[in-house]
Formats: sequence, C-alpha cells, structure tokens
Amino acid sequence: MLPQDLLSALSYTIKKDQFKGWDPFDGLNSQIFQHLPFKNNRILGLLWIQLFKRIPLNFRNLASIEKGHNLKGLALLLSAHYLGSNSCFNREHIDLIINVILKNKSNNRINYCWGYNFPWQARAFSAKPWEPNIIVSSFVAQALLDVYEKERDEKFLMIAKSVGDFILNELLLYETSKEICFGYIPNKQARVHNANLMGAKLFARLYKYTKSDNYKKISLRSAQYSINRQRQDGAWYYGELNHHRWVDNFHTGFNLVALNEIENLTSELTFKDNIELGLKYHLDNHFEPDMTPKYYDNKRYPIDIHNFAQGLITFTAFKYKELADKLFNKAVELMWDGQNQYFYYQKTKWYTNKINYIRWSQAWMYYAISIYAK
Repeated sequence: MLPQDLLSALSYTIKKDQFKGWDPFDGLNSQIFQHLPFKNNRILGLLWIQLFKRIPLNFRNLASIEKGHNLKGLALLLSAHYLGSNSCFNREHIDLIINVILKNKSNNRINYCWGYNFPWQARAFSAKPWEPNIIVSSFVAQALLDVYEKERDEKFLMIAKSVGDFILNELLLYETSKEICFGYIPNKQARVHNANLMGAKLFARLYKYTKSDNYKKISLRSAQYSINRQRQDGAWYYGELNHHRWVDNFHTGFNLVALNEIENLTSELTFKDNIELGLKYHLDNHFEPDMTPKYYDNKRYPIDIHNFAQGLITFTAFKYKELADKLFNKAVELMWDGQNQYFYYQKTKWYTNKINYIRWSQAWMYYAISIYAK
C-alpha cells in the first residue's frame, strides 16, 4: 500500500469522527467512575486507568466515556498538514483544528498552555482535565509555529513565545550555570528526559524565529542536562525516579530526534557523539531483524503502534530510508485494518488490541507517514 493512499484512507476515518476519539488513558473520564465514593483514591484511579488501557475490549460506551478532542493529537495533525506533502485536510479542517486548540487552552494561567482532555493518575503525580503539561503545550506550540512558518501570522509566534514563558515560569525544576531541567506538570518534581527535551526543542525553535540568544542558551542548557545523564552505552532511562528506570523504544527515538533538531536549529554540533551513541543503542536494542519494534530494550511485547510512528520519524530524520521503508511495510502488515481504515493499538503474545485511539495511534501515524512520505 502506498503511503499517500494510506494517508487518504486514515484521514477519512479521522474526519468521519470529527477529529474526536478515545485515548488509552481516558478511563477516569468515565461518568460512572466519577460518581463512585472512591473516585479520589489514587491506587484505585491507577487501576481503573490500567483496566481501560490494557483490556482489548472497549467498554467506554458502557462506562459513559465520550470521545473528545485531544489537543496533542490535533497538534500532530496540524503539523502533518504543514510539514508533509499532499495533505488530506482542507482549509475548513485546519481552521476547525486551530479553533478547538485555542478555545481549550488551560484556564487561570497568565500564559498559553494546554493539557489532556481527561484526568489522569500516574505513580509520580496526577493531573486534572486540561491541567497544563509540557508535552501537550510544546506539541501545540510547535504546531502553531508550523502554521506561522507558512502563513507568517505573528499571532502564532506570540502564542508559542507565551508557551515558552509558561515553561520557564512554572516548569523549571533544576538550574545551574550549565544545566536546566524542565518538569512535566507544575508543582511536581519528576524529572523525565523526553519532557525536558520537549522544552529544549521548543526554545531552539523560538531561537530560529527570534534570534534571541537567551532562547538558544536555554535550549542548549536543557539539552545538556539530559546529555549528562545518558548512560555510557548510549541509552537513557525514561526518568530519574526509581520506578522510571526503564529504556523504552519511542521515548528513546524522541530524545534522539529532539537532540538532532536542537543541533540543526541552533547550528551547534555539541551533541553529535552522544546522538551517534544513542542511535546505535536504539537500532541494536529496540528493533528486531524484520523491523518489528520492541517495546523495551529487553522486552518485545507489546508491539505498539506508537513505536512504529516514532520509528518512521526517527529513521526519516536520520535519513535511514531503507529502514523506514521496512518499518512502514511492517506497520501495514501487522497493525493496519484495511476494512475499517485505522491502525490497531497493540499486539501482545496472546491477543490484538484493536481499539481505535485518536492520539496514540491515528494522529501519530498520520503525522509519521506524512513526514516519511514527503
């Protein structure tokens, strides 16, 4: 199947649902759960989320979980429209996406910022619906900068700069003369490398358009923090808490692409050796010979669509066309539902989880294939 044909089919499914969908982590959006007496119990909240995330049967309608607009997913689709070729979205679709994003910015904040459209509970912290975090805010800011680059509407650059102010004012966890570490959500101390590098990449992009040396210095100091915590074999743990010490596929790929983009945007080749070392570890430990992506460096399952998406982005960024071609074909072979025109979520040893997720699966793959096919 040709990439453009697949994009056309996938975009039909996305548009048919009016850019709305479910998410692997949206279990706490259940109106049933929110009326239970233990709804504020942290452990039970975690278990409830994991139930909906892992079970291959979709009980969301029964649990009164509505499809919604996921702003990170919308940001990926917006970026795909501007960065890819032969977009399957028209001006009406793009205006809808932009309007939904701007309408749903987090309230009670001085600066622009965004969060997920559901409450969620992790071991390290919890978040309310729309509570801002660095991931959603940065993806939205990057997408709006993609709009700015093509349309030169200063409003979008202003909003992206405001997101930078949000990150500096509310998410700065650690700072020395040489390092900066940004956090995931306000007032929480977990240090996670992909979140930190998401901030670093945004400041590098802001430097591109403003030529502010301050943005450049912030970006490089933030990147240096994660570089200094790269293992000698090239890997990064997901984060620094004891229960974050794993090395998964897609976060590793994201870290590598982020560092590569920071170098390109700042014209500083400071991290070249670290990128090469990390890329070798990634290729040696996260993909099988037939290009089936492993979830962890030491564990194959689950086979997850997110790893296909990030792999396509990573291989395209580093010009590994043959690997990207093999990975694309493997994604179609294992994960594409040709009849219903969407990508499956996961395959385990025992079953396939075929639930259609707008952010985790469809938006990521639409973005990845758009970049790959360009």
